Amino acid sequence: MNTNIRLTREKALQVIRKHLIAQIPRDIEIQDGLPEGCILYGVPKDEPCWTARIPLEIPRTGPSRIICVNKDTGRIIYDGFTNEA
Repeated sequence: MNTNIRLTREKALQVIRKHLIAQIPRDIEIQDGLPEGCILYGVPKDEPCWTARIPLEIPRTGPSRIICVNKDTGRIIYDGFTNEA
């Protein structure tokens, strides 16, 4: 193994991006509106949005990651973990 090879900043960024892209789940389900029983900070229950529950890489108990997109503006209005009531 050649130990004289140095990783450039650009190559390191490329490696990190590839690593992050590999973590993106392939089976994201989208639903109309907020999931029943979810409490999302700063998002009213009647917010017109599409919601995705992002499956975790390793199944476990605890909060789920949720991403909500406003139907009128196309902006992400929530990206985080949820507390389920």
